[in-house]
Amino acid sequence: MRRPKQYKSCEMPECKATLKVLVLNASLKHEPDISNTGELAEKVLGYIKSEDASVDTEVVRLADKNILVGLKYNEGEGDDWPEIASKIKSADILILASPVWWGGRSSLIQRVIERMDALDEDYLKSGKSALYNKVAGIVITGSEDGALNVMGSIMMVLSWFGFALPPECACYWVGEVGMPPKEDREKRLKNQATDQMAKILARNLIYYSKLLKNNPLVLK
Repeated sequence: MRRPKQYKSCEMPECKATLKVLVLNASLKHEPDISNTGELAEKVLGYIKSEDASVDTEVVRLADKNILVGLKYNEGEGDDWPEIASKIKSADILILASPVWWGGRSSLIQRVIERMDALDEDYLKSGKSALYNKVAGIVITGSEDGALNVMGSIMMVLSWFGFALPPECACYWVGEVGMPPKEDREKRLKNQATDQMAKILARNLIYYSKLLKNNPLVLK
């Protein structure tokens, strides 16, 4: 069980560039239904704006996109993945937000990982990655246990794809075993540990993204 830490502000590196943050919300719910995962991700974005008001943010709700099965950049007519892949390439910070389903990550996060394989294949062929010098974070929600398992599996993928993972690069909330899921939202909104995690995640994402903007890793 994670022991909550208190948020502390820090002196941010100087950075003239406007950072771009992209959230991929892998909730299985469609708009306009309220998504616990989406709301927690929005909380993180709010704290990111508190750290740097100039940051450009965007949320893509994957359940409302048509992401075809496959490993190519474009799997044919109606495939929304090329547009999403373009957004990932242009982002400085990527946040993968997933609910926990039966102890594992959302099927939509899995689909994203599968489609991002094309970017990794380019890295293998060229020796250069479109994902280096990008920072990643993770948001998890669920009705019962499984958050740490999902975090760990996503962290591994992000690291091998080339993303930089700052300290405390995730925040999560999970409900009690056996309690009605309909009570989850009210409890989550009151949870101070999750709130502190969201603040720390936001601070660290911005800090390390600015470091990389100023000192990018250049592959020759």
